[in-house]
Amino acid sequence: MRRSERYGDEVYRILADLVYKKINDPRISGIASLTGVEMSGDLSIAKVFYSVYGTDENRAGAKEAFQKASGFLRKELASRLRSKKVPSLIFIEDMSLRYGESIDKLLKSINPSEADDSGGRN
Repeated sequence: MRRSERYGDEVYRILADLVYKKINDPRISGIASLTGVEMSGDLSIAKVFYSVYGTDENRAGAKEAFQKASGFLRKELASRLRSKKVPSLIFIEDMSLRYGESIDKLLKSINPSEADDSGGRN
């Protein structure tokens, strides 16, 4: 495992803990979840991926809430990381869940009888 991957895993672990325990913003709580962190090669930038459940309004609110909380999260990250360098945080919505849902809807529209199948074939 590369250094940036190990560092990214540590940043992810800390941020997930902070988001779930310290951030009380209703635009994030119970609606958004972190899905991963990708570090730049020099460890100066962390792309933090999150997914949002619900409406487009929830998506916009979560993005705004993450941007607003980024200063607090970065400060807390600095106190918990064992490194002199604290990465800048860039929050990016992970669209893979929505993409998967759209593919599932397309497949069900093609063959509606498969929609009732629970997926378990003998």
